[in-house]
Amino acid sequence: MNELPSVRSFLSTYFPVFMGTIFACIFTLVLAVPVFFDSYMPNLSMADNAKYSFLAGIALTLVVVHCNFMIARGRPHWARVLVGLLGLCFLSMLPTLSEQPNKVMYALSLLLPLLGLLLLNSKRHREMRQKLLEVRHLREAMLARHKHR
Repeated sequence: MNELPSVRSFLSTYFPVFMGTIFACIFTLVLAVPVFFDSYMPNLSMADNAKYSFLAGIALTLVVVHCNFMIARGRPHWARVLVGLLGLCFLSMLPTLSEQPNKVMYALSLLLPLLGLLLLNSKRHREMRQKLLEVRHLREAMLARHKHR
């Protein structure tokens, strides 16, 4: 790493794509989880559907938050979990077309995971993950140097 960028320039460059990915993941879950329970478990009552959707949504949101926290701490391989989650949401929504869902909701439930995958694969997100990894290595080197004193 040649020189450390200022925090302001780093955030202005990478924060929009980082937050865009987070929002794409969260909105994907908001649309996909209730449709998943409604489509794949049609015998559930409305109350049970809402309860399970809420619990699954909270659990998956915690996974998204944890993955993004680990990415921000310089562990880029956690992006794979997000890719898997977005891919799973996309693939689980495809067969629901046969149930004639609302066209706007169906289109959004397919476009948002694709947007999230596009953002995760963007040059800027990959650069950000690489820079955060370099910062982690610098932090670990400083801690090791400080520990040996």
